Amino acid sequence: MKPIAACLICIELLLSTSCKKNHLPPPSIGYRTNAAELVNYNMRMCPEPSCGGMIIHIDNDTSKNAPDHYLYNGTLEGLGINDTTKFPVNVTLTWKRDTGVYGSFNYIVISKIKLR
Repeated sequence: MKPIAACLICIELLLSTSCKKNHLPPPSIGYRTNAAELVNYNMRMCPEPSCGGMIIHIDNDTSKNAPDHYLYNGTLEGLGINDTTKFPVNVTLTWKRDTGVYGSFNYIVISKIKLR
């Protein structure tokens, strides 16, 4: 009886490890253009996952469960804006939510930005 029980356990283990769940990334939200305000640099301390970058408030954000602000992992200079520009900076930006690891921390991807 023991060999049969051991065999059944082995078969169960093989079946459970061979099953693969379909882990698809969340559907990509297309880029949109909105007026926005680059509020300031994000001064949270690292190694917290949501540290660094900039805090951005997007006007008229129609996203489902839109947060008060988003985060962008970059600098003014990285966006092509003079790094001596004083905050807040009023801009028009083309953006979408980050669908990668940091998407759940409200990071966004910016494809185009223009000073207002």
